[in-house]
Amino acid sequence: MSTVVTPAARARWAVVVLGTAALVSVLGFGPRAVAALGVTPTELEPQAVAARAAASADVPYSATGESRGALALPDLRGFGDLASLLGDTTQTRTWWGDEAHWRVDVVDVTGERDTYGLPRSVWTWDYGRRELVTVTGGATARLPRADDLLPPQATRRLLAAVGPDDAVTALPPQRVGGRTADRVRVSPGDGRSTIARADVWVDRETGLPLRLVVVGTDGSDALTTELSRVTVGRPDPAVLTPPAAPGAERELRTAPDLVGRVAQASRWLLPPSLAGLPVTPGRQAPGDVTTYGTGLVRVAVLPLPPDVARDVVGGATSAGSVVEEVPDGRLVRIGSSLLNAVLATSADGRRAYVVTGLVDPGLLDEAAADLLDAEPEGRGPR
Repeated sequence: MSTVVTPAARARWAVVVLGTAALVSVLGFGPRAVAALGVTPTELEPQAVAARAAASADVPYSATGESRGALALPDLRGFGDLASLLGDTTQTRTWWGDEAHWRVDVVDVTGERDTYGLPRSVWTWDYGRRELVTVTGGATARLPRADDLLPPQATRRLLAAVGPDDAVTALPPQRVGGRTADRVRVSPGDGRSTIARADVWVDRETGLPLRLVVVGTDGSDALTTELSRVTVGRPDPAVLTPPAAPGAERELRTAPDLVGRVAQASRWLLPPSLAGLPVTPGRQAPGDVTTYGTGLVRVAVLPLPPDVARDVVGGATSAGSVVEEVPDGRLVRIGSSLLNAVLATSADGRRAYVVTGLVDPGLLDEAAADLLDAEPEGRGPR
């Protein structure tokens, strides 16, 4: 269960929060997953099942769901429902038309919070507070939402990261929510991953992922998420339309969240490789989250403005974290059995980075050392 923490501890845990948000950009989406797996549905059965799951974004459905996370974050004000999403049990109701038309309700003892996905915006409606928030624009790095933890979305992102050295094997089929599900197991091909395995249950009729269990190298279930009471078919358009909510408090946000703004406030270009990992193919621009590696061993790097770095380092120190002096700078380490993060700052204080991943802490240390040793490229922070 999450707990309320002091401002100093909040700053310490902000490293993990920023790292968690950066990890949203590490994993991709459906169409890229099929290409990464390098298969078609006519090939070997486990890969074919995974390919169907990866390409399931257009399968319309309605369902209830439950996700349970084991990443124990404190309750950090200003970071939404991150602590409960990743460290507690979340009950949901979902109506999915396609990637541009969906709705996910989170229901708990305090009330109901609904999220609507539309073609160019995401709306959230809090019944209890009568708040309607519209968020426009995309984000390279953003905080996870409840919809990210649904089995279809979480599975597609996982499969998008699978590389040629990672194993996809078959398990016996099972029934999930009254539906026949084929099962596959994804296992990292690189021992530096903190994921031991991920088991996926895929609806045989539609290819829709119904259940996902991610197990850490310590043997614990880091994430369990499952759909139930699944009805296949396009939901009523009225259900996918945000409420008019007369008299409600309204807010329009053009910046996705704190993390997006942090990423935009730093303008360092990053080196082409870190810790022997090449930059992940794709766009790399100043202020973006850049990822390194292939397959399930990937490292995300989020450049920070110096003032943000100073605040986080100060908070981490006062909350008991050890600041380690290393050649060319300083490191602060925060982590868990699954997610690890390092805050690296240069000796002159001009450069700072959050380095994070579902990887061994030693790999993050290597990447941080390479960052601090590299000659900075591009314009410095504003």
